Amino acid sequence: MIDETLTAALAAVPPGKALDLAAGSGRHALWLAERGWNVTAVDIVVEQVPGVQYIRADLGYHEYKIAPGSWDLIVCWLYWQPDLLAEIARGLRDGGVVALAGKTTGRFATSLAQFREAFKGWKEIASGQNESRAFFIAAKELVD
Repeated sequence: MIDETLTAALAAVPPGKALDLAAGSGRHALWLAERGWNVTAVDIVVEQVPGVQYIRADLGYHEYKIAPGSWDLIVCWLYWQPDLLAEIARGLRDGGVVALAGKTTGRFATSLAQFREAFKGWKEIASGQNESRAFFIAAKELVD
């Protein structure tokens, strides 16, 4: 099921080049592709989603490297791997948007504070935390 928090926050973002990390079944990748985004999805299991380029890679073993300054949007929804955050930040073009979410309990727990620390100074579009998850959607500030 597509996450309404994510879609509401991204609905007004103009389409460009998007990377969906840990894409799973491709629900977010498909939603983006249907709105004109050029989407590349990365996951260990490859799904065939119309209009989406899929790359099979295990993010936990760093089998996929995010090219610096290459993306207008990077989505990593409900997958937490702290050592990917700096690579995600570098992978966005100026003005690009990051959309992250993670669980707040269990072995792979994260928090809104961790997202804010990793993307300090970015313009928040939407964010929040409850007993089960934290999410953070922000734009990379343009460099003068």
